[in-house]
Amino acid sequence: MNKRQRQYLIRRILRNKPVASQRELVEELAAAGCEVTQATISRDLREIGLQKGRDRVGKIRYAFVPTLEERPDPPSACGRMLKDFGRGIELAQNLVVLRCDPGAAPGLGRVIDDLDHGLVLGCVAGDDTVIVVCRDQQSAGTVCDYLKELGG
Repeated sequence: MNKRQRQYLIRRILRNKPVASQRELVEELAAAGCEVTQATISRDLREIGLQKGRDRVGKIRYAFVPTLEERPDPPSACGRMLKDFGRGIELAQNLVVLRCDPGAAPGLGRVIDDLDHGLVLGCVAGDDTVIVVCRDQQSAGTVCDYLKELGG
């Protein structure tokens, strides 16, 4: 099976069945007659535009990332993610620390980066925490207040 066929099969599997891990996807592909490694799956998922997130009932699974045309404006997207997945925002000198649901940090970090806020130098996202690095403590306070306002 070539790469294009494999990626088509991955899309078909993920549209028909919630898959929560790459190991689970490797097993589904094997059941369909396609033997691949986890490293291959990882590359395929990135190329296809899939990422892990919570579905509408709160279960973690792989989902298709919307294209730029389908995405809401960055402040709306960030506000929605903060409301849906945010668990707390704290100020720590020139850092803003956001706690969120497990698995939500990469997506939250991405929408914060999309804000293109002039006081933000960058974001580092783990599994359930995003650290927003600001120029200085005053900038971090401004960004912290802004994110709290967006999150309602």
